[in-house]
Amino acid sequence: MAWKVDPTASKVEFTIKHLMITKARGHFESFEGSLNMDEADPQASSIEGTIDVASIRTGIGLRDGNLRSSAYFDAKRFPQMSFRSTRIGPFEGDRFQVFGDLTIKETTRPVVFDIVNKGEVPGVQDGRRWTFHASIVLNRKDFGVYWNALTELGGLLLGDDVAGELELQMVHE
Repeated sequence: MAWKVDPTASKVEFTIKHLMITKARGHFESFEGSLNMDEADPQASSIEGTIDVASIRTGIGLRDGNLRSSAYFDAKRFPQMSFRSTRIGPFEGDRFQVFGDLTIKETTRPVVFDIVNKGEVPGVQDGRRWTFHASIVLNRKDFGVYWNALTELGGLLLGDDVAGELELQMVHE
């Protein structure tokens, strides 16, 4: 059964340590995804998604421009990051994992998303909807995003780990 991400009702957000004390937060405004759900055998389902790297927003224009530059995502050369599942499960109640390949810039690596199935939304006028919460932590350096700087006190400006949170509403096609 084919499902598609409703971008108007979904969010793709991230946090990263900033100045080793606080968290810098941001999100992507343009993304899409699909789920081929096998309700009889959920482990046979598959998931794909893409994010438009240039749609990154942190609330600070200068930072957004830097993140799009070659020092970080290099959005001109690599306009999208993508994900394709390779395995789904095991399932424990409403929780499960999605294993797959994530490509950022020119690097593809295996990753694991932790998923909470929030279930089907009943009574929606435009058809069936299913909701999920997905989370992941990845090391940005594993994907060729190396830039960093030392602060005046000798600490690093940015942490290496990036936490991603996705709130997804899927619409039955």
